[in-house]
Amino acid sequence: MKKKTYTAAALATGIALALSACGGGDDDSADGDGGADGELQTVRVIHVPTTLFSPLYVADARGYFEDEGIELELSTVQAGQDAIPLTAAGQSDVLIAGFGSGLFSAVNDDLEIRVVGSMGGGGGEPDNSPTALMVASDLVESGEISEIADLEGRTIALSGGPGGAGAYQFAAVLREADLTLADVEVLNVGFGDMSGALQNGQADAALPPAPFTTAMEDDGTAVAFALPPEGTIASGVIYNEEFLDSDLAQPFFDALVRGSHDMQADPYDPEILQILADATGQDLEVLESNPAYVWDPQLAPASDELMLQQQAYRDAGLFDFDNEVPVEDLVVTTFSDNAPAFEGGGSSGESSSDDAESSS
Repeated sequence: MKKKTYTAAALATGIALALSACGGGDDDSADGDGGADGELQTVRVIHVPTTLFSPLYVADARGYFEDEGIELELSTVQAGQDAIPLTAAGQSDVLIAGFGSGLFSAVNDDLEIRVVGSMGGGGGEPDNSPTALMVASDLVESGEISEIADLEGRTIALSGGPGGAGAYQFAAVLREADLTLADVEVLNVGFGDMSGALQNGQADAALPPAPFTTAMEDDGTAVAFALPPEGTIASGVIYNEEFLDSDLAQPFFDALVRGSHDMQADPYDPEILQILADATGQDLEVLESNPAYVWDPQLAPASDELMLQQQAYRDAGLFDFDNEVPVEDLVVTTFSDNAPAFEGGGSSGESSSDDAESSS
């Protein structure tokens, strides 16, 4: 199995690439021609390295993409919001990340990207939620923050800022105290830097996914203070227009679904935990105690959640347009509809593309 390289992709650099190469991608990238003579075809994927997107890492490490004739070229960003223009400009074929206000603005501006799948969800169970609002331990211990209303005027670290996926989840938490995003100061901080922001006083609270929540609790930086509503999903899979119509679009999704079934069959399989440690840079001990996400069996797009998310950003005054972006302009369900169902995890299933219906 080929070793994959995880590279960093900065927004400023990416925008420059997008502007200089709007004419198309590399000759080796997905072009709709499929594999030839057994050669793997490259699919460029931008992602945010977190266990929220475990199906991607499991499917890659276990060779499910290779089974479909695909080799991944993986690049990372701190927030999915950063990569929307890159994906729309053809600098990546697929974006797997949190959804932010930029998604709705991009589709409203006729940029050709579509949501084709969902990723992990959680919340609702105090002792088993992979995403939580983490408040600095000293503020809780001193009694300065003892309820949601005490967050008014405080600085909250959210990946992607007020228009990021975390902001949508945090807005749902604030509603409990009749507060909105306008009642707090939002600091745009990547998941990996949130602990430091709490430790040095830059932020009073943060909303990271697992495994960052567990790490913060384990080292005493913060305590889990509140949870997003159960079933909240604010992330998933985005295809650009060219990849949407390519012969690799369905096989890529099938491999991803296969990885998700492995995660749901046994998220604490030692092999899986090592895969996730390698992909996210997290310690095995943290991952072993980490609450697991839940994925839709076919990774179907969470259309209802997308519309709620759009409304939350509109309520926060983040859009410069008045119309609602309709769900049919945002979502394509073809690939999840056609993805096969694996029994007992993807590793025990057959390669998926033979059984899937045509995505056309």
